[in-house]
Amino acid sequence: MAAITFQDVSKVYGTVTAVQDLTLVCPQGEMLALLGPSGCGKSSILKMVAGVESVSRGEIFFDDRPVSRLAPGARDIAMVFEDYALYPHLSARQNIEFPLKVRSVPRSVADRRVDEVINLLGLGDMLGQRVSDLSGGAQQRISIGRALVRDPELILFDEPLSHLDGDQKVQLRSEIKRLQQTANLTSILVTHDQSEAIAMADRIAVMDHGALQQVGTPDDLYSRPVNLFVANFIGEPPMNLIQVDAVIEGDRYVFKHSGWTVQAGPSASRLLSRRKTGGPVILGIRPEHVRISRTGSRSTSEGFTAEVTYIEPRGDSDTLTLSWEGLQSLCAELDGPSSWRTGDRAHLIFSDAHIMLFDSESGRNLGVTP
Repeated sequence: MAAITFQDVSKVYGTVTAVQDLTLVCPQGEMLALLGPSGCGKSSILKMVAGVESVSRGEIFFDDRPVSRLAPGARDIAMVFEDYALYPHLSARQNIEFPLKVRSVPRSVADRRVDEVINLLGLGDMLGQRVSDLSGGAQQRISIGRALVRDPELILFDEPLSHLDGDQKVQLRSEIKRLQQTANLTSILVTHDQSEAIAMADRIAVMDHGALQQVGTPDDLYSRPVNLFVANFIGEPPMNLIQVDAVIEGDRYVFKHSGWTVQAGPSASRLLSRRKTGGPVILGIRPEHVRISRTGSRSTSEGFTAEVTYIEPRGDSDTLTLSWEGLQSLCAELDGPSSWRTGDRAHLIFSDAHIMLFDSESGRNLGVTP
């Protein structure tokens, strides 16, 4: 297995730049997820690594070896596709051993390697069955075994769970993660599903419009998003983002929005002081950090009131949508089942320790050093 390095890599299709100046490292033994919405460039990156698409500018390295000009077959890469890409008329074992057979690997070596992979993936009870008779989760495990049996330098996972139902997704996510850690696999996962990326990857690279927005652990992205895009993309329900005016009244900062004024706490005030300019900022707070109670009937420096307009029960939690003049989409998440009902009046407080502030023009998180 090799470390993978992207050095100022770009991909241009005519007048469209699909990937722009990507500099990124996937260390040996790490699973790196490329996460983002459709059209963000993640599939183009995968294709350039695999050699299916050429690199317009820059270079890709496997360890210290440049590979951008190598044919796909010379890169020693294995891929796991979303549609499994198995041979339906062959058995599970025949599918796994197929890459070794076409490479004329000696039978004794091939048998030993196939047995190792079968034991690692726990496939012993289905080896003689045709893959067309197996479930989608079982077929994808066989597809992973077929990729792993070659002992490649890199495994690429292209939306590997998108065709599976909920239970199979959860099971296979943990199976892939266990396998990746046990075998010390260098791997790149492409997905649009943040739950999948968070559950499986060591680090996540968030992409938007061909540009890398942030790379870090799931906790980095959730707790310290560098900009509005990452803040809004990571987390379910999404972060509340409210444009407010940050002004000084007396010796303190306050946030003003349509219908309410809220005093900024010590952490937010320090960020605003370093900014050294007044005017609008984007206040961000995650739904689980919105404190909600039935006390209070009017806006105060410690909070404000709003009306519950929608309740989404989620079993162990309830997501409340609340509105007031000028804002219709603030969410609060609390333990469920709760006793809140549509039409109830609620008193909201934003915990200073959990407030994030973003520049209204650049979208940069004022609390994160670039």
